Amino acid sequence: MRRYLQVLAAALVVATLSAAIAAAQDGPKAKAGAAPRNSGTHVYLLRGFMDIFSTGMDDLGVKLNRSGIRASVHGHAEYPSLAEAIGERYRRGQRENVVIIGHSLGANAAFSMAEDLARYSVPVPLIIAYDPTAPMTAGPNVARVVNFYSSTNGWGTAVGRGSGFRGTLNNVDLSRRGEVGHTDIDKSPALHSQSISHIRSIGGSPPTSTTERPKMEPKGNEGNGTPPATPASGSSPETAPQNASVTDPATRN
Repeated sequence: MRRYLQVLAAALVVATLSAAIAAAQDGPKAKAGAAPRNSGTHVYLLRGFMDIFSTGMDDLGVKLNRSGIRASVHGHAEYPSLAEAIGERYRRGQRENVVIIGHSLGANAAFSMAEDLARYSVPVPLIIAYDPTAPMTAGPNVARVVNFYSSTNGWGTAVGRGSGFRGTLNNVDLSRRGEVGHTDIDKSPALHSQSISHIRSIGGSPPTSTTERPKMEPKGNEGNGTPPATPASGSSPETAPQNASVTDPATRN
């Protein structure tokens, strides 16, 4: 009887060890074979100087969340930590459609954030800039840029194409229809509406590499997402951004 119990105990030990070894071997394989999961679009809104003068980003964030688009508002100095967190999630297979919107220094930071994300091979389907204060450029991981700015308010500037950028660039200079204040441009309901339309247009599709000329929205279509008309022949996003305008009385000071 004692001999029988000893043999039974030994058999149980061997079975337990075998099961533990099999689980340890199968665990990494299951984890490695898991398909990346896309959680949908997340809009990161970046405020400008001292987080004081960019309340339009907060308003836009509220509108986005109410419309069912996930959005969060951050100070412009937070972009390195945001990019790192997104990159780490991406590495673990947790994907999202990253959209970055910024005003003033936040607009500058949007391009810096996209540059940081490129180090993690994270694509950025869309950047929307509100009056960036420095000549920023878009990198190869960015699919589309829409830049609302004024060339005459003493702050705003156009955005350029960085090395390897093959996406769509729209520099929309609002100065042709009157002075647009640097601290007011981010609060325009019409520009908010257009921004939401741009975000919706990316859907769940991967970033594209098409190139598009800057466009002018005809009168009567303010902020409703109607496709704008093409500007005069011979213009380009970099050399003639003044040919693009938004006919929205709400943006005037």
